[in-house]
Amino acid sequence: MRNQFIVALFLGVVYMGCTKPSIKNENPSEPLTGNRLVALADTEKILQNANPNVMVGAAVNINLLPQTGAYRDLVIKHYNSLTAENAMKMTALQPQEGTFNFSDHTIEDVALNYGLKRIHGHTLVWHNGLPNWIKNWETAALPPAFPTRAAKFDSIMSRHIRTVIANYDNPASIYKDAAGKPLMKSWDVVNEALDDNGDYRSTQNIVNGVDKGSIWYRTIGKLYIEKAFTYARMAAEAQGDTGIKLFYNDYGHDYSAKKLDSIYKMVMALKQITVNGKPIIDGIGMQFHININSSNTNIKNALIKMASTGLLIHMSELDISLNKPGLPFSSTVLNLQKQKFEDVAMLYRKYVVAAQRWGITTWDVGDNDSWLTYSNGVQVDGATVYDINYVKKPAFYFLYDGLYLAIPASL
Repeated sequence: MRNQFIVALFLGVVYMGCTKPSIKNENPSEPLTGNRLVALADTEKILQNANPNVMVGAAVNINLLPQTGAYRDLVIKHYNSLTAENAMKMTALQPQEGTFNFSDHTIEDVALNYGLKRIHGHTLVWHNGLPNWIKNWETAALPPAFPTRAAKFDSIMSRHIRTVIANYDNPASIYKDAAGKPLMKSWDVVNEALDDNGDYRSTQNIVNGVDKGSIWYRTIGKLYIEKAFTYARMAAEAQGDTGIKLFYNDYGHDYSAKKLDSIYKMVMALKQITVNGKPIIDGIGMQFHININSSNTNIKNALIKMASTGLLIHMSELDISLNKPGLPFSSTVLNLQKQKFEDVAMLYRKYVVAAQRWGITTWDVGDNDSWLTYSNGVQVDGATVYDINYVKKPAFYFLYDGLYLAIPASL
């Protein structure tokens, strides 16, 4: 039986008017007061309406999204951007070599029918989430058409990128916004190419059955990253999609200075490469799988460094873990979590100018579907803003305030 004890804590934590200084309202469409007035039955605070300069998204599960109920209702009401949690990874879209599966339109249907502004594609090239047939080519005998293993893997990568982008950018597709542009507005082209020490993932390193090294690096070399972005830009241009945004996505910006610096150098180099006069990279996805003890100073410095590239900044996979510091569930950790959600949103707004904000996307919707919540059927975490019954936690209101309220000068 799932451990339900945290629900009582969430419902029992009531925070009374935390008085703010008198500050200018950034969103004149709604009056600003100095106090927070919180009620779990509140229906007025809607995340996607909190700030016109910050798009708010969620990573969604295509098995849950079609079902009527709280999950689907929250997605439709609170978010204007959707990211596929797993449904657009290579293992899902090309389970067999040359056989692509684009049959599921759950995300596109929801986005189209309920007026969501965009879909963010995740992800074209990753060391993980690979079908077995790709892994087999690392050691299998090569066909005569491919003189080297690098040539074979380059062909695999190129075909996958071209086919996937062409599918979602198909001019004949019904999945377009009000302006007739594709709902797929952006892609994580390359995901997690670097280790925490700032080096490229390379040698095979099997941990719990997962290869933490990169088959792409081992076969093609570090040039695979430039090639992937070039193929993605060429594929979009071939479809006439000159507006699609291409991202490099990774984690660890806030805790590894070496990785932060390596990402900076890599994207600055990619920025110099163009196709049809257009840089092959548009933005950086900063995942921010953080915890309640993550340093605000480190988050601030990471945002400043990445924003200095001039590229778009997407807080692409935000969740805030309760248990990573090894603390038991309590009102103390819940208070730390809700404040961290507010701080992170305000830091993003303060240190990333509006023109560079691609938005904030939470990874998963509620604790019930979060990748962090359960271990062997027991609840061990609660890293989102909705509890396991999709009831708003205090963290929801703090995230809303972080998006909405004016930013204190001290942050």
